[in-house]
Amino acid sequence: MKPLLIFLTMLPCAAMAQLRWQPSAAHNEGLPEGARVYQTTDSISGRPFRAYYLEVSPKAGNLRLSVEAFPGKRYTPIQYDSILGPGTLAVMNTTFFSFKDNSNLNIVVKKGKVFAVNPQPATDAVPKKYFTRGAFGIDKRGRPDVAWVYNVGKKRTPYAYNAPVENVEPTSTTPAGAQKWKVREAVGGGPVLVQNGQVFITTEKEGMGKSIAALHPRSAIGYRADGTILLMVIEGRNKGVAEGANFEEMAKIFTDLGCVEALNLDGGGSSALYVNDQNTIKPSDPSGQRPVPAVLVLSRK
Repeated sequence: MKPLLIFLTMLPCAAMAQLRWQPSAAHNEGLPEGARVYQTTDSISGRPFRAYYLEVSPKAGNLRLSVEAFPGKRYTPIQYDSILGPGTLAVMNTTFFSFKDNSNLNIVVKKGKVFAVNPQPATDAVPKKYFTRGAFGIDKRGRPDVAWVYNVGKKRTPYAYNAPVENVEPTSTTPAGAQKWKVREAVGGGPVLVQNGQVFITTEKEGMGKSIAALHPRSAIGYRADGTILLMVIEGRNKGVAEGANFEEMAKIFTDLGCVEALNLDGGGSSALYVNDQNTIKPSDPSGQRPVPAVLVLSRK
């Protein structure tokens, strides 16, 4: 959602050379037109680095990007691929989640139905402090959007804001300053990384703490003005080979690739992009891919 008014200062990003990306022959072999995987092993800020992104063209009428989730259960991307069967081309992790009960800790919308909502963290302040949180969605026409989202009422209807809001008043009606977010598929994460084609990191405004400098494996999603969607994973915790990225570096990567909006998703051991029956990055968990409760799936229609 391109903001009508900007209440935050665009964050400057430290000088960083633009990465060079090359098609990944192994992942692209047999993929239909409209889907392509790119990789880089260029160093970043003087560190060894490895990343991949899957580019999905808005003109690919034979492809569908959708959400898959099974309430209370977690599966690895490889397992999702097997469960969903023929026609599945790629699977990527999405939301933060609870290890205790496998619940999603961000919004999940599947075929227009709300399966989970963005967190509403409260402080000890009175009145309680509620936050909007970043989310990525696709409407019924396949158009992508990144917005700050809050859910309302018994149907948990998602509402989108043009800028992050730190003090949302709990309500059963339309929240002030928001509009109904009419999405067919959606997943949450945070923080937002890019708005209006500029680095725009809203970690604190989303109630996610202050640090934006930590290096970790990362998953994120962005899109260009023409509707091209980029699903990105960054390898990390692999000393001497790939040491991860921070939020500023991620945001710069997306703007260099021409994205107008981008969102961070769950990272660390959860980061995985499984394409064409192959991993892209090496998972940072010693056991391999981590089971997750919600994924984005690229499939043939």
